[in-house]
Amino acid sequence: MMLIRILHPVSRAFLVLMAVLSAMVLSSSPALAGEAPTPGFMVPEVLAAAQDIGMTDEQKPLFRDAVGKFVEDRMKALQNLMRKNNQTNIDRKFRSRTNSLLKKLDKDVAEFLTEEQMGAYKVYRERLKANLQGM
Repeated sequence: MMLIRILHPVSRAFLVLMAVLSAMVLSSSPALAGEAPTPGFMVPEVLAAAQDIGMTDEQKPLFRDAVGKFVEDRMKALQNLMRKNNQTNIDRKFRSRTNSLLKKLDKDVAEFLTEEQMGAYKVYRERLKANLQGM
């Protein structure tokens, strides 16, 4: 408290503002509150849709690899966008990149899923896309 009295009034206001903002961020952060956010591809409804595809034991690792690649590429795309300076419309660019990656995922899984399974995959894809919107 002694330090705050010695500082210039503008510096004091800045410290108070930073303390309030820090408290707001810490109290609203789910990870710090003990509840980690569930990734969009791990939400129960998305997992149930993946199970509804009815993949064989040979198809499951291929599907897991394809979805893993999608998630990895999506994170790389976000990192690349955040790394660039003076970016505008980052949300729009990230949605566009996500849609491109979803189309690539469609092509990848079409190589090993049957026509019947592709119908169930479309349901999975829509649920996945809906759950990625907030991420």
